[in-house]
Order: sequence, then C-alpha cells, then structure tokens
Amino acid sequence: MNGISVIVCCYNSVSRLKPTIEHLQNQINIAVSEWEILIIDNASTDNTFEFANTLWQNSKTASSPNFTVIKEATPGLSAARMCGIKNSTFDFLLFCDDDNWLSNNYLSDALGIINNNPNVGIIGGYGLPVFEGKEPPLFWENQYHTLAVGSQYLQEGNITNTRKVVYGAGMIVNKKAFAELVDKYEFEFQTTGRIGTSLASSEDHELCLAVGMIGYEVLWYKKLQFYHYIPKNRTEIKYYKKLFLGFGLSSPMLIGYNLDKINPINLKNDYRYIASRNIKKMISISIKIFYQRNILQKSEYQILDLLQQLYSNLGSFKTTIKVKNRIRDSFLKTRLYKLN
Repeated sequence: MNGISVIVCCYNSVSRLKPTIEHLQNQINIAVSEWEILIIDNASTDNTFEFANTLWQNSKTASSPNFTVIKEATPGLSAARMCGIKNSTFDFLLFCDDDNWLSNNYLSDALGIINNNPNVGIIGGYGLPVFEGKEPPLFWENQYHTLAVGSQYLQEGNITNTRKVVYGAGMIVNKKAFAELVDKYEFEFQTTGRIGTSLASSEDHELCLAVGMIGYEVLWYKKLQFYHYIPKNRTEIKYYKKLFLGFGLSSPMLIGYNLDKINPINLKNDYRYIASRNIKKMISISIKIFYQRNILQKSEYQILDLLQQLYSNLGSFKTTIKVKNRIRDSFLKTRLYKLN
C-alpha cells in the first residue's frame, strides 16, 4: 500500500518521546490513510511502553493516523527496526529516532520525492541541531555530521555512486528494496546498531550500501528537515571519544561491501595488514595530538578531527583483532557478494 510507516525506536525514552510524538501530530498535506506511527519499545527498563500509549490517547484527534506500540525484547537498534519493518503496513518506512522532531511537511515532501523517483531505495534528510546547553565550540566547522545533522553531501539528489550512504535519523527506506535484500539475497546485518549505552553503529550505512548493490538509488534532500535534540552530555569531549570509538568498532564489519570483485582476498584486506595500519596511524596521530595540545596549546574541540582518527583507529583495531578475516571470508559466500 502506497504511504509511509513512521518507525520510532525507543530505549528508556520517557524523557524524549513527548516532543517527537507532538511533531508527528502536526504533519500537514498528507491523508490519514497514507501513513501510520509504530513505536518500538526496544528492551526499555522504564515505562516507555505505557507512557507512549497514554501520551497518544491523551493527544490523538479524529485526524490522527493509526498508532501502535510494540515491545521488542532483543536489544539493539537493528533489532528494533526489524521489528518495525515486520509490523509496518505501507510501502515506505521512515526511521524517526526518539530525539528527532520532523518538520510539518516532512512526510508530504517525502511522498512527493518517492512519486518522482521510481527506483528510489533510500532517502535521507537534513538535521538541525537543538542543543540542551550551549552549542559546542567549532561545532559547524568541525564534526557536526557525527551527530546526524547538516548536509549529507555537497550535492542533493542521487548519491548512490558518490557519498553512497545517509545517516539513519530521518531515513526513508523502500520496503520492497529491503524485502528483496532479505528474500532474494538472504541479507543479514553485519552491524548491530546501538545497544543500550554502547555507541557502536553503522547499521544505517550498511543498509544504504546493500540497497545500492542491488540497483536501487540512495538520495538525499535538504527540504526534508527535522530537528535533532542533542543533550548536554553529547557535546562533551568524553562523549565524542566514545562515539568515535563506536564508529571504529563497527567499521571492520562493513569490509565485505568494499571487496575487490577481481581479487577479493589480498594483503590490504587481511586483518594483520589492517591492524598494523591501525597501530601506525594511532602512533602518528598521537604525536600530532601531543604537538597540537602541548606546543600549539589548542583545545580538544579544536583537534576533534585528530581525536576522531585516533579513536576510530582504536575501535577498528579492537574489532579487527577480534574477528580477524571471518567477516571478509563469510561475506564472499553471500548471495549479495555474488550478485555481480
């Protein structure tokens, strides 16, 4: 059925869910019959399930869409999204995090893009930060993209063969493309998404890469705008370091999507080579950080790019040593790899 299923994945979300639902209530230029809301309570330990139901009952109107709250016991963002996909009604899925507030015309604009792009697989939007505290120093000059806000790429439109990926917040997925991945190519996520307080991620990037591999387009448009609430702790250096580490922990799980079709097993994708490069980079970057901080007296906010490189390489090293070549070798056996 043509329309959009809005999937809101929640983990202990009582303090964040109210504005998310309120903004969904304010969608315009879209018929009630063209969308629905699915709240996925992903192994919460608070009363997210009850809170969401009560909040909706107290705020719904005659023009409100269908609303369902579902419990998903398996922790992790990927498991929550899979639950939403399985229970969705419409042909397109919108992943709206519990700290995202969609603009009033997000859904209607999205449907317009869908109708004009018959081969669309995934669409990304444009996040606008809403800070609990002060905007961190140099935010828009340095690292804003790590918090899923700002432009996805230099040019709007089709980025399937350039940027290739969009961030998960506000992402719209063609359910047909996802079903094709699962049914025809036996697709399974190599990444788990965030589990509890862990910041390991990249399941959104993995889905984009997989959809692109089977011939669908990945798009992004600035007019699809949403507000992204950023708590004070997410602007602190210790959070950035944990976030960068999470990126690094996930990156080796995506090695299969970059394998050379002619020579997939070679020195440069062997875990020993990758791990040794991680070590060399960490040593080199640590020297640069020492110089920047102690000689040039720069703050950690001014050297966030270096901190990202350091912690991403540390995370990559940890996962690479743990999995060795297993992820690479197992991906070679998948139908997705054998596609081309």
